[in-house]
Amino acid sequence: MKKLFILLLIAMIAMSCKNKTSDKSQASEVKAQTPAATITTKGKYSVKSGIVEYKINMAGMAGTQTLYFDDYGNTEANIIVMDFMGTKSQTVTITKDGTVYNFDEEKKTGSKTPVMTRANINFEDLTDEVKKEWNLKKEGKENILGRDCDKFSMENQSFSMKGLYWVCKGVALKVDAMMSTAKILMDATNFQENVSVPAEKFEVPADIVFN
Repeated sequence: MKKLFILLLIAMIAMSCKNKTSDKSQASEVKAQTPAATITTKGKYSVKSGIVEYKINMAGMAGTQTLYFDDYGNTEANIIVMDFMGTKSQTVTITKDGTVYNFDEEKKTGSKTPVMTRANINFEDLTDEVKKEWNLKKEGKENILGRDCDKFSMENQSFSMKGLYWVCKGVALKVDAMMSTAKILMDATNFQENVSVPAEKFEVPADIVFN
């Protein structure tokens, strides 16, 4: 149950609609048809790099999450620390080159899968298809951490998801959502923009055994 909740939380924060390989392919097609000056989307965030710290609550379990990203979100690392009935656990998720690596550094085990193409939202590239599938509606603006955020409501019955996102420059700074029967709350406590993120944050340990 704990692992399921952690995977659900990862899905909530890893909000890219296409893997990096398909993004590059589509970007090449667009570039061939569109003047370079009109191409503005480089990734799922409009900020090149950043570090975001969150406090989270998932089905009554408290924890923290730190998001590191570079290359406008094409490369990411999430570190989630949860307290489950007095026992703390840490899960690391690294997304790069179209692959998601999810692992436990202590147990040296993990899984790797292609980036999901439908189960997430890219707020920097909201197509009509995505808006319709997720029933996305803009609900105005609110201030989070001194930043103006767009507030979105969404509901996707296919994924049993419903909730609210507060988004700044493509980055979700607050999430209040239900995934199936799991209530998930995420509140950013710190957001550093365009900072130097150590390359080792995105390195997958060589001794992890992936299923």
